[in-house]
Amino acid sequence: MAKSVIVLSIALATASHATSPAPKAPRPIYQGWAAMADKDIDFAIDWFKGHDILAVYPDPKAFSAVLAKARRQADGDLKQVDSFEGYRQAMKHFFSTFDDAHAYISFKLTQTRFQWPGFIAVYRGGRFVAAQSKLTSVPDGTEISSCDGASLVDWSQRIAPYEGIIPGLESTRLRAAPLIFRDAGSPFVKRPVRCVVGGKDMDLAWHGIAGSDLAQRVEHATPEPGRDVSVTPFGNDGAWVKLGNFDPLNRKESDAFEALFRQAPSLRDKAVIVFDVRGNGGGPYEWFMGVLRSLYGDAYTDYYARARMQIDPVYRLDKQEGQDPQPPETGDNAPSAPPRDTPPDDGTEDRLIAAAKARGDRFIQLPNFHRVPRPATEPANPVHARVLVLTDYGCGSACIGFVDELKRFPGVLQIGTETFVDSRTGTALATRLPSGNGTIGVPTMTRDGRERNDNEPQKPMLRFEGDIGDTAAVQAWIRDIVLAKDRH
Repeated sequence: MAKSVIVLSIALATASHATSPAPKAPRPIYQGWAAMADKDIDFAIDWFKGHDILAVYPDPKAFSAVLAKARRQADGDLKQVDSFEGYRQAMKHFFSTFDDAHAYISFKLTQTRFQWPGFIAVYRGGRFVAAQSKLTSVPDGTEISSCDGASLVDWSQRIAPYEGIIPGLESTRLRAAPLIFRDAGSPFVKRPVRCVVGGKDMDLAWHGIAGSDLAQRVEHATPEPGRDVSVTPFGNDGAWVKLGNFDPLNRKESDAFEALFRQAPSLRDKAVIVFDVRGNGGGPYEWFMGVLRSLYGDAYTDYYARARMQIDPVYRLDKQEGQDPQPPETGDNAPSAPPRDTPPDDGTEDRLIAAAKARGDRFIQLPNFHRVPRPATEPANPVHARVLVLTDYGCGSACIGFVDELKRFPGVLQIGTETFVDSRTGTALATRLPSGNGTIGVPTMTRDGRERNDNEPQKPMLRFEGDIGDTAAVQAWIRDIVLAKDRH
């Protein structure tokens, strides 16, 4: 009997061993920058799991698969990391897996030395051209059509994943262009050797340049449109309304909005109103709704501006506090509160959140408080001006939401270039990396029912083919081409 028990025990042990999963291969032991990246990526994965709305809603299993894919990709990348540039690009590549501008990493460290061939590239009017050139043979504006047999569109796609740039968009080309001819010893993307510049083959002579010098050159070649909010005359009887932000950071910036709200009714009988939202990175919806309500009035706005009312917000509940990477001013210099776009909160939201937390819920879908009643009949349009909205690749987040709403108004025309993109997620929660090298953020809410798909830009009806950052050229085009179409 004892012998049979021994035989049975051995058989069971053998069967158990045969059916148990194979042990996982031990994680590699990294050194230097690779070890730092490995630790930061582990921390980022925990931050995603603990705070990202997509980790708990709507499909946690699918999101876990994305996280696993990102970790496997990072494991492959870390084998090649032996410098800050390798660390930086491996981290960017990890975050690129999520294709979400609200899942991001930013660094406080900068490279002090680069290599360059004596010029950078910028994307203007559908072409890649040289800028900030030190070579007499390559004057600024010279077209660069290909390098090493690949178009510069292909080069921008090649670079994008390692720079945290969403691929496949027109804005990808704009963001990647200045990086094509900048090298810090990337282990992932080898620098170009031979290019077609101005229609002629050219062997690139790479040489050193200080990081600060190169940064200044890129800044001069790709100037930011600015955050100002203002109204200036345009043409004979027009108004140029610059909307550089929807997130005032101080009292001066919120005062500029208040001044616009007061002035807007006087613009209704102008010949043309141009909303210039180039470079506007977004902010709370209430600021752009204040612009619409002050110009069009409540009734007309409530009748047409309905895009945000289709949205049901879903928020992650079981999350910690994060760090605001750019907190607004406080005290006397604090921005004023945004204009109210919804009925006053009677405490319903707080009660719903408290009850959900008491139940241990990890997320909550809140009622859409933007669902104000629509007038039974179409009100008369108080605005008699021709209304244009001028966009560029830098119009993102709530700026695209502004365009979503404004294009629902009869007669409004989007012009310029397509916008940037955003996903349905939002409200990023930021924290510092354990290495101290930078900050990461993940989205804590999503928007069910949004009409526009993830990473889908708003495209203009009339496209500007020149340098969208050249205001004088853009204004001449609007005067001579866009408005001329109305006269014929």
